[in-house]
Amino acid sequence: MGERKPPPNLLLRAARGRLLSPSGSGYPMSRQELADAINEYLADRSAPDGPIDRQQISRMERGHTRWPRAPRREAFRAVLGAKTDAELGFYNIRRPSEEAWPAAGPATTGREDVRAHAGPPASRTDEHQWPAADVPDTVDEVRRRAIISLPALPFAAIAASPTEPWSRVAHAVRNPQLLDELGMEQLEWRTVDFFRREEHTPARQLALDLAAHLDTLEHLLRAAPSTFERRLLRTVGEALALAGWIAWDSKKPDEARNLYRRATAAAKDSGDGPLHACTLAYRSYMEEAAGSRPVARQLLIEAQAYVRSENSATTRSWLAGREAEVDAALGDDRQALRALDRAVTVYDYARPNQERPWTSFFTPSRLGSMAVTTYARLDHPDLDGTTDSVVESLPATDAKIGAVILADVATAAIQRGRYDRGAELGHQALDKTLAQEASLGRQRLRELHHLIQDKRHVPALADLDNRLAAHIV
Repeated sequence: MGERKPPPNLLLRAARGRLLSPSGSGYPMSRQELADAINEYLADRSAPDGPIDRQQISRMERGHTRWPRAPRREAFRAVLGAKTDAELGFYNIRRPSEEAWPAAGPATTGREDVRAHAGPPASRTDEHQWPAADVPDTVDEVRRRAIISLPALPFAAIAASPTEPWSRVAHAVRNPQLLDELGMEQLEWRTVDFFRREEHTPARQLALDLAAHLDTLEHLLRAAPSTFERRLLRTVGEALALAGWIAWDSKKPDEARNLYRRATAAAKDSGDGPLHACTLAYRSYMEEAAGSRPVARQLLIEAQAYVRSENSATTRSWLAGREAEVDAALGDDRQALRALDRAVTVYDYARPNQERPWTSFFTPSRLGSMAVTTYARLDHPDLDGTTDSVVESLPATDAKIGAVILADVATAAIQRGRYDRGAELGHQALDKTLAQEASLGRQRLRELHHLIQDKRHVPALADLDNRLAAHIV
């Protein structure tokens, strides 16, 4: 047998396609132009490697080179606007070496990158009633999804090259039976991009684009090759689950319930237990907001039965953290602390950006905010220390998540008598919630409003409560 051809690095290829040529032509940056930009970056930092050329860029995009030396990886990240090697499809299948910049640059070992891309341990079959092979939790499936963090290609990149994946999708929409692997991957990538955009984009701005994406997916599902049926079903289910969340964010609960029903049907038809778990978790927020906390807890307990393998660690941690919040609201101290302990323990194995589209939001700060909510509801002695730690780690870009975290820590501060600090955080949470139209943030702020009703004699809290009454209650 001949040597196996490596898979192309579509992430790197599309990252180049997102940048326009410096020539002003309006076309994407060419391989030579990318090489020139990389060389310019390296020249300013006295990097030890020689210049890179278009043939080397071509080899990287074809997948023949997956782990360039540390200086070059840094240059690619800087030029292409990536925060991690993962976003560019770089990973090391061998033992990490102690690569470092010379004295002119920052020292790195690359170990964090290797850890992020180390293959998951051998999977176990989830113990639930789905068909015997729970495909989304197998090693192969996780490896496939580890490369779907690519945002959609811009129009300029599509127009410039008819062989780009999104151009293939446009062709497949007209001829569904011609959908191919690259087109299928682009549909999955675009779904992931919607989940990423939801973290910082108001619901109404996202709803129309997502609806059009769903129309495309469902159109293809009716006539695409049978080899893609299961993947299309899963992708449709993921998009439906997100659409349900956005409908709830837009204060349309009936529409949200209908979308969640459809997402559940897609999860069952495709045998996707983790997707069903995600839908149940989304529903738990609705039930808790409506005052049905016992129902919310039951949904979360049910959801955790669908994600028992190592490869769903982020979803498992999120679900356990959610259960801790609801248990604490119900006054069940023992169960709340046990659930929170599970969430923290499992998070050690989490890979939020590599598991499923809905897991990228679940940062350490978000887990920390769940601990703050749980501790605040239990009046736990660790509340102050946890609150301070979470505030220091607040993400700068995840606006909707930031709104929830700020509301959580504001509540905790006020419960502990730190009124000025709580009011300051409460105003910040309100500003972010109004800007992002975040329903979860509104729910937290309504709870904050009720908390400070008997504390309006404090001027800082009275001022905050007036704003809450005007905009939230």
